[in-house]
Amino acid sequence: MRRALPLVLLLAAGLGLTLCGDRAGTWPPGGSTAGGRDTQPLDAFELTDAEQDTVTAARWTLAAQCMRRLGFDSLADVDPRHPPGPPQRPADAFRTVLTLVAVSDDAHRYGVQDPADAAAHGYRGALAAYRAHAREKTWTMPEYVALTGSPADGGPARAHGRPVPDGGCLGEAERRIRGTGSRTGPDPVSALRGESRRRAEQNPAWQRADRTWSACMRGAGYHYATPADAQRGDDRREEDLRLRLSGERGDPDLPTGAEKRTAVADARCKQRTGYLRTVRALDARAQERLIAGHRAELDRHHASERAAVRTAGRVLAGGTP
Repeated sequence: MRRALPLVLLLAAGLGLTLCGDRAGTWPPGGSTAGGRDTQPLDAFELTDAEQDTVTAARWTLAAQCMRRLGFDSLADVDPRHPPGPPQRPADAFRTVLTLVAVSDDAHRYGVQDPADAAAHGYRGALAAYRAHAREKTWTMPEYVALTGSPADGGPARAHGRPVPDGGCLGEAERRIRGTGSRTGPDPVSALRGESRRRAEQNPAWQRADRTWSACMRGAGYHYATPADAQRGDDRREEDLRLRLSGERGDPDLPTGAEKRTAVADARCKQRTGYLRTVRALDARAQERLIAGHRAELDRHHASERAAVRTAGRVLAGGTP
């Protein structure tokens, strides 16, 4: 089972929406855990969490070396095995940055699944898991430019009068580990995970599972056609807005009581109706068909990832990548 993978979206006033992240918009860039209860066919082509942790630690180790070369000691107190999340552009005098974090992990691939998790976190269990793992770190604009290679003024990225590597110190570290630049799109495993889900949802058996779940929810007093509708919670927005305007909402990333109650009913209905068993099986079947059609690409991807693990191991052992 993969750990929580947030997609960090930075919305800069007047500049539109930008996807940013350590690797293909995700952090931490976790792999699968072999032999887990919820393993899926595509897991065989990803690194385990432990292997990906090795790659991540090596990336931040190399980034720290690069930052020192550029005149920053910003990573001196950062443990590369427990690094911060992807650098987020700080607000400056010319822009306001709103950070929106959408989080996904295998434990929540089909929405909330565990009533206890739902009672504690509503529909935000993946976000809670991310926050438990991530280390918070606030960067100055010069540090951000050096780490990411994204200049504040749109010109060439420089730090303390020195040119910043393409993609910043993190981009340079990525090239030293993988021999390529940072990924600009999803890796084939992530892309096929999305495609398998889309295909599985078109299966009549998935749609019957949705209807059976919906009937269970009606018995609990909720009227949603699908679990996605319950998670989106259009019917909860008015109450949420009222709480925000009155100052009673508190941390907007924490669930309201209404959200928790809905999520608990959702998880219970999934368990009572066999929903999860059905959709997991359909998803796995779709993945198997996709693997058959993309085997060569997936094998190349996995071989490349394993090579990155070996290089990362040399970096952490103090050798040359």
